[in-house]
Amino acid sequence: MKKNKVEHISNILERMQKTTSLGKNLEQAKIWEHWEKLTGKHLGKHCRPHSIKDGKLRIIVESPVWMHKLSYLKWDLLLRINRMAGKELVSDAFFVLASDEDALSTSEKK
Repeated sequence: MKKNKVEHISNILERMQKTTSLGKNLEQAKIWEHWEKLTGKHLGKHCRPHSIKDGKLRIIVESPVWMHKLSYLKWDLLLRINRMAGKELVSDAFFVLASDEDALSTSEKK
């Protein structure tokens, strides 16, 4: 970019979204924003996205029963997420019981 050339902010933001980690984080944030649409209202009430690391989505689930149910729907959910993103945003998902959430948070800080 030339120093004296004026550039519209939307062009700058679009370029940043494609070339920086900020853009990747914004894309991943869509998972949280559209969670109920991705999972359906009923299922979405029993689980929530926690974090993404190395393309792996961690999902907090309220009980072992819902964890079992989600294990059958895992690949469909990943497909929905990646279709929404228009590319492979997540490659796998792992489920963590809500009671184990503190342990997960502690281990991710290390």
